Amino acid sequence: MKPTFLNKKVFKHSLLAAAVAAVSMATTAGEAVFYVTEDGEAVNNISITVDGKKKLVGKNGFVTFDLGSGKHAVELSQFGEWAGEFDFDASKKQNAEIQVEMIAGEAVSEVSVYTPGQEKNAALGKVSGFLESEETGGGVEGALISVEGTELSIVTNGEGYYELEMPRGEYTLNVAHANYGNRKVKNLRIISNVATNINFNMSMSGDSMIEEVVAVGSYIPSSATAQQRDSSAVLSAIGSEQMSRFGDSNAASALKRVAGVTVSDGKYVVSRGLNERHSTIMLNGASLPSPDPSRRVVPLDIFPSTILDGIEVQKSFTPDVYADSTGAAIKLKTKSFPEEFEGKVSASLGFVSGLTLENRDVQQTEGLDILGIGSNGDRALPDAFNSYDKNLGASTQVAGQFASNLGTEETSILPNASIEVSAGNTIYDSGRFQVGFSSSFKYSNSWEKQDRESNTYDVNDDVLVKDDEFEQSRVSNDINLGAGISVGLITGNHELSSNTMLLRQTHTENVVESGVGGDQNRESVGYFLGWYERQFFFQQFSGEHLLSDAMETEINWQASISQATLNSPDEREYSFERDSDDSSDEFELYWSSLSRTYNELTDDNTSFSLDLASLVYAQDSFQAKLKYGASMFSRTREADATTVKYSGNGTTAKGFDGSLDIDAIVSSSISNGTVGITDGSRISDDYDATWDLTSYYLMTDIEVFDSFKVLLGARAEDSSMKLNTYALASESEIIAKGVEVNDNDVFSSISFLYYVTEDIQARISAYDTINRPDFREIANTFYVDPETYDTYVGNTDLESSEVSNIDLRLEYYPTDSESISLAYFTKDFDQPIEKTLKTGGEVRSFENAERGELSGFEVDFRKEMDWERFGGFVSGNFAKIESDVDLIVGSTLKNQSMQGQPDQLANLQLGLDDLEVGAEYTILFNYQGESLEAVSIGDEPNVFKEPRMQLDFNYSKELTDSLTLKAKLKNITDEAYDLTQGGKTYRKYKKGTEMNIGMSMPF
Repeated sequence: MKPTFLNKKVFKHSLLAAAVAAVSMATTAGEAVFYVTEDGEAVNNISITVDGKKKLVGKNGFVTFDLGSGKHAVELSQFGEWAGEFDFDASKKQNAEIQVEMIAGEAVSEVSVYTPGQEKNAALGKVSGFLESEETGGGVEGALISVEGTELSIVTNGEGYYELEMPRGEYTLNVAHANYGNRKVKNLRIISNVATNINFNMSMSGDSMIEEVVAVGSYIPSSATAQQRDSSAVLSAIGSEQMSRFGDSNAASALKRVAGVTVSDGKYVVSRGLNERHSTIMLNGASLPSPDPSRRVVPLDIFPSTILDGIEVQKSFTPDVYADSTGAAIKLKTKSFPEEFEGKVSASLGFVSGLTLENRDVQQTEGLDILGIGSNGDRALPDAFNSYDKNLGASTQVAGQFASNLGTEETSILPNASIEVSAGNTIYDSGRFQVGFSSSFKYSNSWEKQDRESNTYDVNDDVLVKDDEFEQSRVSNDINLGAGISVGLITGNHELSSNTMLLRQTHTENVVESGVGGDQNRESVGYFLGWYERQFFFQQFSGEHLLSDAMETEINWQASISQATLNSPDEREYSFERDSDDSSDEFELYWSSLSRTYNELTDDNTSFSLDLASLVYAQDSFQAKLKYGASMFSRTREADATTVKYSGNGTTAKGFDGSLDIDAIVSSSISNGTVGITDGSRISDDYDATWDLTSYYLMTDIEVFDSFKVLLGARAEDSSMKLNTYALASESEIIAKGVEVNDNDVFSSISFLYYVTEDIQARISAYDTINRPDFREIANTFYVDPETYDTYVGNTDLESSEVSNIDLRLEYYPTDSESISLAYFTKDFDQPIEKTLKTGGEVRSFENAERGELSGFEVDFRKEMDWERFGGFVSGNFAKIESDVDLIVGSTLKNQSMQGQPDQLANLQLGLDDLEVGAEYTILFNYQGESLEAVSIGDEPNVFKEPRMQLDFNYSKELTDSLTLKAKLKNITDEAYDLTQGGKTYRKYKKGTEMNIGMSMPF
């Protein structure tokens, strides 16, 4: 059960049960509560420092600290003067209550340490007070005062007085009266043997105020560290506060900070050297479809950070996640509603060196292109094309129905821009029921450049000889438009929520390529213009329940429907060529190079999951939980592609006076009847596919407090993937061609967590996983990846790959917000799926290798610093990875590293906070080592991605209480992205340095 859920349920039936439930569920780590008095009255001018963390006592004499394990040093000061010091011991699972009495300027302390949920007799405190009427000045009789989430209540007497005896803990009081309305007191702290006095002033007008009891303190421990520490699996967590600090605008950019993880193409996670095909993405426990035709996983950059409460990267498999999580299970969690209104608006502008405000050739724009809505209008496929008889050959009449939008237009590239708005609130709170919402909206428009050098090579007499040499100007534009809303209901031990999300991402490609190459080694100028509208819709209903009377059973369920679509209208490609030996010759447009392609893809997904956890045994320091559940999803895909070719009846079209005005050339040729259009679609371009997966799991979670934890279980999955397309049996015969990839297996997992000391723990895990091919990878059709502009073709003979895994990890947690970990992992693959480069170096495909191995180690750390005026931190990680794959090419056995696996990964984050002026400075460093980009199945060498580093800087300054300035420098050193083949440049480009400046303001 999630802590945010459990903290809102404190009691169930009896007072004793209330004590146990409140403390055990509301406390996830050691906590120290101080209560300071002098002459029996609360004191609020005392500063308390615990383990170097300093706070001022609140106005009611209370202050709280979150603790690590071991001995804790306490120092008190009053008006800057020393007032006392003492030590106390508490383990990571214990709380401490410290009552401090100031006598003659010095502190006398009494410390009570206890383990939440294991007290045989509940320690009690008291709250009492007086309700006064603003109208009469007398007491308010008959007001019902109840403790939220419990059955504990009292009615004020005839004079307006009340008194409640309660177990120690933190509570919310609800006050209700027929004439004076409802009131609430939050964050009421009760400690043993202390009477807290709360007086209310109430008005019949309903606008009177109640003083809230709030502990004062600014330090917030890292919830992500606590998640990693308490998890049964090897886990890395990223909280929303970290995403904000590091300037991460979406989920993909945030994941670059995780040990052993990098992000491919700015969208797809590569965990422990395994590319995105080895990871699963889940949103609030639901599986997701993908709007990307070339990948099964959803691109992570479509999820704005404003809708996310956090991200978990689970690197080791446990039976409660899908078995194809060999690399990682990426768990995205959306934000739930806050207790009080929270609203924020942010806006930014960005500048890219060598691109912003410069003139570039891009495709012609129209209508709502600025919002990413441009699939209709001039880009739409004319109805006349679908209705004409294609057996009659080229049609000049239909060719005239296509828009004159083949040419580019020179435009000045505008700065990147974004605006985000988020809001949430509790809109109804009766004491028994809470209803609230959390919502967000984002629009962004960003540009990117890649000025490429591209080459292809042939092997002659074992010597690598350059075949083609091109320079490429590539300008892309991403427009994100999305909104999400979450509505929740909390009552007692039950929480229900609805999450709705609509995200759109439009990606445009504008490529101008010039060079010498091709079959006739001619000089050419080629153009490629693409428009890709991706849309992701998600609707989920979920529930979280605690059945205290049924072995403390926790129930989590979710049901969701989602749809991912890709609409790629009018993908235009053509080239002009001339004899490279005759520079005076005009460029000619060869009609065979001119084509328009229209792609549509729809992925529909239905997902359901049910997870239960029951406490089957609990006594003293031992407990055993049984975790079990089921999940299923059904995914369907329909993919349709239409290719329009131009036919010049054997003629070429020369440019006019050396002009490369494609629209003028085509329009003139259609007018004089020398060119028409034909249907150039392949019969295998259209396909439909289904993937149905049903799974069940059972596992035990046994914990001996302060000693060890064991998790043992298995997951059964029945997976059926089917794809239907067509193939050409002969020139006159078309046959249906179906491909099936089915498996039905049980995947086991065992992990052992040993608490070496209070602060040190060791893990070992062994588990089985699987890697299944994607729809596109088994579809015998050619397609262009819009992210890389590479051409792919599927392989109908691909099979799933089974993987055996072992993980070892040693962790040290000096405090709740600091950690050091060292991990080792190894993975053995049977028939791993590898991306290959076909002969000629221009088309990629996929093959099953014979076997594969991957192993490596990771080190991860975080250290915080605290000075008088400044605070800071240093965190980072490093991963060293090695792999070995045997791939049979023809009759030759090739041995190399796994495709997409970097040999090294490193991250370093440095943060400095100027507490006096409210400024934050953050330096971010990322390094990726060499990786195999594609395996050549010809005589040519493999293609490698060379090592690369990136340096970013973030700055944040609170200008006022309601206005924050944020600035980012991204890719400061602008190192080149360098792909090599046989040590020679295969592709090389730079993206430029990006500067962003923005403002955020709560409302």
